[in-house]
Amino acid sequence: MDSAIKISVCVEEEKSVMKDSFYNMPYKIVPYGSQRENQHLELIIMSSSPGIMDEDHLTIDIQVGAKANLHLYSQSYNKLHPMKTGASQQTKVDVGEDALFQYIPYPITPFKDSIFNTMNEVRMEKGATLLWGDIICAGRVHREEIFQFEKLHSTTKIYKEGKIVYIDNQVLKPKEQPIDKMLFHEGYTHQATLIIASDFAAAFKKEMDEIFRGEYEDITFGFTMCANDMVLVRALGNNGDLLYNFLKTVASMCTDYIEHQTPVAELT
Repeated sequence: MDSAIKISVCVEEEKSVMKDSFYNMPYKIVPYGSQRENQHLELIIMSSSPGIMDEDHLTIDIQVGAKANLHLYSQSYNKLHPMKTGASQQTKVDVGEDALFQYIPYPITPFKDSIFNTMNEVRMEKGATLLWGDIICAGRVHREEIFQFEKLHSTTKIYKEGKIVYIDNQVLKPKEQPIDKMLFHEGYTHQATLIIASDFAAAFKKEMDEIFRGEYEDITFGFTMCANDMVLVRALGNNGDLLYNFLKTVASMCTDYIEHQTPVAELT
């Protein structure tokens, strides 16, 4: 099945609102949270499908206008069912000048024999902020399908003011790679990534250096400046919900920090 999601967000009367949207089966875009209480817009991608099936292809196009603030969520774990040919997802995001886009979806769970390719391309204008997360599970752990998927290929490219500043090209082939060993998942079953791209990224990293001096329960993680004005957080664990909440906590800390550095009028 070929599916598409398109979202366009702008600022009206000092609030971020949905300007336009399009989606087809099995997806739906629904407002999330309280628009009255928040200056930013919260949306959730819902699906009536039990997961991604063989030969499914999803295209996502997101436009965040200048000074708009969008927080996008997913409904549940993204389940990749057994496949023979494979499925794909292509996501394109444009974050306008002084805008903010946050997207931390629930983890991807590849079932046995699943094949999935995802391509993400984000373009940021001057003063834009991006909080981009993803979590990859080893499979259905309780069904003993740990690293029994066929292939998972994820590529993320980030451009700032027309210049590419970040590329992450990750290919996981459990039958050919020692994924559970050192330099891969190192015995853990879940891997999480959070990218923080902002003019305030370097300053926020100094805050993280102070806050995360100790260990986080049941999670091994690290963070570093991976480009100018960009922090990369990597974490390993054995629980998808725990890693999901960890990424959301870090992202919330980041947005709170940015709001204290930026006049409220500039975030509307």
